Order: sequence, then C-alpha cells, then structure tokens
Amino acid sequence: MQKILSLVAFTIALIWTWNLVHSSPAIGFETHSGIQERLITMITETVRAKKPHAQDLQVTRLWTETLDDNKVRAVFSYRLVETAEGNNETTEQVVEGEALLHREPSDDATVDKWVIQEVRTTGDSINFTEGIIVTPTADADEAETAAPAAPAAPAAPKTTPEKAPEK
Repeated sequence: MQKILSLVAFTIALIWTWNLVHSSPAIGFETHSGIQERLITMITETVRAKKPHAQDLQVTRLWTETLDDNKVRAVFSYRLVETAEGNNETTEQVVEGEALLHREPSDDATVDKWVIQEVRTTGDSINFTEGIIVTPTADADEAETAAPAAPAAPAAPKTTPEKAPEK
C-alpha cells in the first residue's frame, strides 16, 4: 500500500513540475522589452524638455517585473550632467525611480495597451564637479575682504580633583 501511495505522490509531483516549467508567463519577454524601450524614450524626451541644458543623459538601469497578469513595475535610474546658465559650474545628477503600469483593453487583440498609473522618484543625488564657496554674507567679495575671525578661546586647563580629607 505504501509503494502505491509513493508512486501516486511521485506522479503528481512530476506532472506538477512539468506543467510549471512548460507554462507560458502571463506577460511575455517581448512585452517587457517593449515597455523598457518605450520608457527609455519617455524618460529621455521628458528630461530633455524640462532640462534643456542637460548633457550626457544616460539611462543606467531599467528593469521590469510582473506584479500580476495586468500590472508591471518598472525600476529605473538615469544620470545627467547639467551646466548652470550664469557660470560654467557643472553638476552630475543621478535620479532613481519606479513606475507602475496597468494593462488596458485594446481594440486589437494582438497589441497590448499599457498605461502608466504612477511614477515616483525614490532617490536623487547631486555631485558638484567644482566646489562652491558658501559664505554667511550676501556678497562673496565682502567675505574675501572681511577681517579674519578671531581665534577660538583656548581650552581651560585640566585640573586634577583634590582628595577629600580623610576622617
């Protein structure tokens, strides 16, 4: 009896794993690839429109994952170099974020229609290529001509505690 139950359990496990390996995903590789290509184009166009002085725009990371049959999460990161208008100071900015996409019904059954529901930036960092002088006064020239600050007061001398008289 035990041999028969073992054979049935083994057969069920074999069929289940066979179906698991050979089942097609709800959202195919081509769909993920198409979403990624379109997101790269959208990110590039949006950044160029909002920051026309930006140079060296690169999407450094972009991947998508299936959340369910009709929902995809895209995680992205891009970097750009921006030059200030008044001077030649450049900054490198790295932006990370994610987007949620939802599949909408389409007139054509062979084409998936994906709508971006939410875009959120999760991390920004700015690196300055040259240091910026920050002064407490409004004019930098005033800071250079101002008298130097007085040195800080010397630390108080250390004293040893006196011993209490013995009784």
